[in-house]
Amino acid sequence: MVSSLSSSQAIRKFARGNRYNILSGEWARNIKNDDVFDPKELWEARNTPEDKPFNFMHDEKDIIGHITGNAVVDFDGNEIDESLSDVPSEFNILTTSVIYTSWSDMEQKERMSKIVSEIDEGKWFVSMECLFPNFDYALIDESGKASVLPRNEASAFLTKYLRSYGGNGKYQNYQVGRLLRNLSFSGKGLV
Repeated sequence: MVSSLSSSQAIRKFARGNRYNILSGEWARNIKNDDVFDPKELWEARNTPEDKPFNFMHDEKDIIGHITGNAVVDFDGNEIDESLSDVPSEFNILTTSVIYTSWSDMEQKERMSKIVSEIDEGKWFVSMECLFPNFDYALIDESGKASVLPRNEASAFLTKYLRSYGGNGKYQNYQVGRLLRNLSFSGKGLV
């Protein structure tokens, strides 16, 4: 037995602010690690989430389901025509998933039943996982003005300030983030 949401159910849930989406837009950031998704890069990766694992707490050995599909939608949950020649500056990638609920192990079956109930209660969130071979630096000054600094030999010292590499996310008067390049979604975690 597999629990699933149809695309229309998922879009309705998304429209109510549910957790089945990835926010995109100019300088949309992941608060925990300051990863920045550029709309053009994200648009290129929009179809990569499908058929990827859905794990528990980002543990790749604890697979609880898989991503069954994705759609590009606006902030009202309306599907965006993917044949557009201009990339929208803001959009969401909505992913639909199944969660495995049929297990021969009774402990695992009870665990998954509890997790599904807690998802329905809004106690869990979804965090997308991605792979990327390269990144540049996204800098935001004290006034909120954003700029991109290409990552090269001269700028590579900024890596040690990134929170994802153990830094505090700040350099002088700038907030420093990773602007992900050539990304591909590799799964999602229930967190």
